[in-house]
Amino acid sequence: MSSFDTQLPLVQFAQHSQLDLRQKHLAKFCFWEEFDQLLVVDARQIFPKLGVFAVPSWDKMMMDAEPISDYPAFLKPFDWPKVSELQSWLKQIPQWVQDSCKLFPNNQLKLLHYCAKYPQIFELLDHSPMLAWRLVTSGMEEPEIVALLGGKRQNLVAQLGWPGKTETVKLLRNLRLRFVNQQIAEQIETCILDPKRLDGLQQLPRINSMALSLAAGFPELIGSRLHQSLAQLPCRPMQCQAMTALLADTLQLSELLGKPQLVKNIAECRYLSEVEEHYQQTLFASLPDVSNLNLQLLGGAAKPVEHPEHLQQLSLAVQHPWHLIAERLSGRQDIVAWQEVDETDATVIWSALIEWPELTNNLAQNAQPEILKIRGSGNQLAQAKQLSDLHLWLLQQLPKAD
Repeated sequence: MSSFDTQLPLVQFAQHSQLDLRQKHLAKFCFWEEFDQLLVVDARQIFPKLGVFAVPSWDKMMMDAEPISDYPAFLKPFDWPKVSELQSWLKQIPQWVQDSCKLFPNNQLKLLHYCAKYPQIFELLDHSPMLAWRLVTSGMEEPEIVALLGGKRQNLVAQLGWPGKTETVKLLRNLRLRFVNQQIAEQIETCILDPKRLDGLQQLPRINSMALSLAAGFPELIGSRLHQSLAQLPCRPMQCQAMTALLADTLQLSELLGKPQLVKNIAECRYLSEVEEHYQQTLFASLPDVSNLNLQLLGGAAKPVEHPEHLQQLSLAVQHPWHLIAERLSGRQDIVAWQEVDETDATVIWSALIEWPELTNNLAQNAQPEILKIRGSGNQLAQAKQLSDLHLWLLQQLPKAD
């Protein structure tokens, strides 16, 4: 397989964790203490280990001389339903501060309290929210964090394990992100720690999640016309995932066919629709004149596709180069396909590259088949349902342990 398959997250889908869904119920157990300026949260019914805890108001945080509490990191009160008791607590907090704290996947309350208590972090949240969040979640004690606030930003980022350079500070300041998850945090880390990526991003006046994902996953495209254009566009999470998958598929197709010109062509594109056109034209040109996949070959459960003609038909039906990928399969890898009927009663073909665990006489309990890539009709990405169905089928295929 190509190097792109092992480096990029090609199996992507969006879902809310059960933890996120459960904690939203805490809004029903909030009580606003006006006199004490405290939001009291009774978590005993939902998270018994948390018991009953209190969060100071924004005004109280600003004036409080006590050490900042070690709030539960997973709490996301800015995502909770806006019940009246919670609204009494929220109304003191500037909206832009709420929005900035909401960007991050954890430690939102800790970030909020630090911003209220220390004007330097309040300013940092405004100009470089990622740096503010990284600072307060660094594991340093409050006095250590405070000691860094009076120094230069370059020294601050160096203490966080990043290169203490002006370029690092500039990249963090130019980030324009609508959310931060673990994947985006890792992409930021990749771009900061790699001199080529860090230097290449200096030319962009703003870096949204698409520009960041491109730089992290496709360094050969940094600074290209496509990169400059994507940095100016509004970006939503699923758009970013689709862009990453499209670029990965296009670069993989270039490698499989030995056509480096395809990479040069997409670098000169302004829009992703142009990238998709180049991808489809190159893919279809690699296929013989075959008809659509005979749907009678496929059922509701996955099955391996091995015959060269069937692989060509599958490539055409799904718009993915399975016929070329099949030439590089290892002995433990298979291409499988199945069909399902979506909510509009349309038949959708799904296909996946899987890798089976190396089996011995006694099957290890943690030996699990791995989904390396999954694509549906029109080269679309899978959602939770397709991944769940495929995982279940894969587990059913494994021999039982002795």
